[in-house]
Amino acid sequence: MAYANDSGLSIGIYPGTGKADIFMDEFRDAAMPFAQALSASLGLKPRLTLFRTIKTALRSLDRGRLDMYFVPPSLAVSVLDKDYSPVARVKDQATGIMIRRKGVNVTTVAMTEKESWLDVMGRYTVKRNSSGSPKIVNFKTQEDVTIALERNHAQAGSLRSKAADALLAKGEFEVWVPLPNTPDFTLMASNRLTVVEQNKLGAAAVALRPDAILQLQKTIHSKVTGFVIDKEADYKIIKIAIKEAGY
Repeated sequence: MAYANDSGLSIGIYPGTGKADIFMDEFRDAAMPFAQALSASLGLKPRLTLFRTIKTALRSLDRGRLDMYFVPPSLAVSVLDKDYSPVARVKDQATGIMIRRKGVNVTTVAMTEKESWLDVMGRYTVKRNSSGSPKIVNFKTQEDVTIALERNHAQAGSLRSKAADALLAKGEFEVWVPLPNTPDFTLMASNRLTVVEQNKLGAAAVALRPDAILQLQKTIHSKVTGFVIDKEADYKIIKIAIKEAGY
């Protein structure tokens, strides 16, 4: 067992840029059924930590005290490198689209915050599909990227499929190129926990009640319809993209 013996099961969640400003009480209410189901599988009480930025989540990794992380895929890569193992992931894969304004040259591309999935996969895609070297501008959220595109501060942008579809429906933009599909939000457990304990945690995530999943969705900016166990999920392309971006 990890440090959890006498203090419960510590679970860190970074909800993504679109939900990072969630009120703490709202976060705890929405995430607690998920946390309780996980901790109950080991006979423990949950201890929740909310990370509001990628940087604070990365700093917590250096301390190495949390038993579990539930984070977006670009952050999952860093967690996996710190002696954690994937125990489950959300069913739906991370999908996104690089869109551009019709009939113009792309000189500026809008992305969400640095090191986010949309940023690293967007940079990876631009590098392989642009004849020039457009300027990359980072914004905090997808809403900010959408506004930048609508106001022509950028001619192209990287968006998750739902946000991209909403902008495409207005008729002024077109699909430039889809982003590579990857695993999405991933639940990882410290390797201080035994394989048996990790398996129990994965099974608890898969067995999560529909009402608990609906509550969890309130805290996460990506689609959450349930969990699957996927210990062989491939994060290589994300790792390559992060390295190329210089993060």
